[in-house]
Amino acid sequence: MPEMLQGKDKILLFRKYTDRDKAAAKLVFQTEHTFSYSRELESIVTKDGTVVQVGELESAVSISAIQAKDDPVREMLEDAVKSGSRLEVWEVTVDEDLRDDDGKYPAVYCQGYLDSWENPANVEEQSNIESNLVVELEPQTGMATLTEEQEQAVQYAFTDTVPESENDNGNDDGGEGNEGEDGDGDTPS
Repeated sequence: MPEMLQGKDKILLFRKYTDRDKAAAKLVFQTEHTFSYSRELESIVTKDGTVVQVGELESAVSISAIQAKDDPVREMLEDAVKSGSRLEVWEVTVDEDLRDDDGKYPAVYCQGYLDSWENPANVEEQSNIESNLVVELEPQTGMATLTEEQEQAVQYAFTDTVPESENDNGNDDGGEGNEGEDGDGDTPS
């Protein structure tokens, strides 16, 4: 039986195109994004019937997040819209069931420019960020590697209750096989 893919498992990573020597980074507190594809279709009526002329593919990524007090990615994105800088964007599906044998996740990659930046500040809500990236050329699909730092930005791993120096029993699998220090499955008292 097919399982549903959860929207919370799809994250966006960003990088300025000129900073290709650095790892992409996650915008903090992402609430929603939409990858949209559209193409103009023109119906032409002929004596033989209607034919359709197909236009070029257009793509965009709308982005919504709650503004963090100190997020260098938010600052970079705001600067990019002001300066007209080209960005690289990855939509990575961080779902362990979809992770391949090399530890990579399914992803969509594109390059483009932010055409808007809004920062609504409602008195009764958190300060938000809303932006839209216009994609240049056509988005590409593939598999993406997440660095340890990127994975930690997505979700922290299980950590035992004992100090890390005491918990170095060779089990660093994020909590699976999580036996106590005495190996019987119970945490020693």
